[in-house]
Order: sequence, then structure tokens, then C-alpha cells
Amino acid sequence: MRKLLGVLFFLCVSLLGLAQADISDFPLGKTEMVWSLRGVGPAQELRLLVEGLGEGRYRVTLGLSLEGSGAELSVLGFFGAPLLVQSMGTQIDLSALLVIIRRREILNVGETYAIPGGSFYVREKGDVAGVTCLIGEFRPADRPDTVIEVGFSLADPVYFLPLLRVRERERITFEMVLVEYRRP
Repeated sequence: MRKLLGVLFFLCVSLLGLAQADISDFPLGKTEMVWSLRGVGPAQELRLLVEGLGEGRYRVTLGLSLEGSGAELSVLGFFGAPLLVQSMGTQIDLSALLVIIRRREILNVGETYAIPGGSFYVREKGDVAGVTCLIGEFRPADRPDTVIEVGFSLADPVYFLPLLRVRERERITFEMVLVEYRRP
């Protein structure tokens, strides 16, 4: 359970760096997003609410739903989560995807692009929770048995990736999928 909590904390912090929409892209009113997370213990849920207040002001509410025993969840104390992150094993570096996220409008289905740390193949345009996405596969050069499936929103403001699925040796080891999306 400690590894689960560490992974989830690390994921939330890391995904803030992989934000594919600027906060200013969100309209007035409430945009609600819910992701299902699997592969790090029991299924978990990440909720994000971005509320455009007007005059360039926003309110962001982030919630994480976890299950576990009292002892397992007690590590979520103020100082516990950062220590868990330090004790985790190696992580996959997704920073190379920043190049693709920022240039997603010019990507073509069926094309492969060389990016820092690997390659990205654009497989299809698809739908994730009502959001039109460009879906592709990132293959890290230093991990030949790993394929990371990602979906980038093409029009709707979605703060994190609508789809992130990690396969190692053909087995899904982590999955984060947008399952609900509502906007004003």
C-alpha cells in the first residue's frame, strides 16, 4: 500500500508538469474531470474541478479517492507522502511527451515521430469520455519492452492526459483513463 500511495502522489505531482491545457484555456463555469487509475493496487479515482470565476481568476479542486486499512492510509500524513516518493523504485520519464503535447495539432495519424528519449507513433483519432483525442504510442528508447499509450485532447480543455496506459512486456502495469468529462 505504501508503494501505491507513493505512486499516486508522484503521479499527481508529475502530471502537473504534463498539463496539456493551460488554466486559461478553461471557460467560465465548472469543468469537471474524473480519471480511473488502475495498476497500483485497487482501482482509485482522481477528480479535478476547474472553475472559471471571471476576471482571469480560477478555482481548482483536486481530489484523490483511496482505499486501504487505517495503518496503510496513515502514511498520507503531511510529511509521509514525500518520503514515500523517495522510497519508490524507478519511474518512467514522460517529459519527452511535452514536445508532442505542445505540437499535437500538427501530428498526422499513421506517422511516427522521433522525440527526445524515444519515438511516438500516432495510431488514431478516438474518443475518451466524450473528448476527441489523438491516440498514440510512446516507446522509450531505454525501455524496449515498454509501450506507453497516450491520448491528447484535440479541442476540449483537459488538464491531465485523457489516456495514459503503460504496458511492460505486453502486460498493463498502470492505467489512467478519463471516465467523466463535463464542461459548461
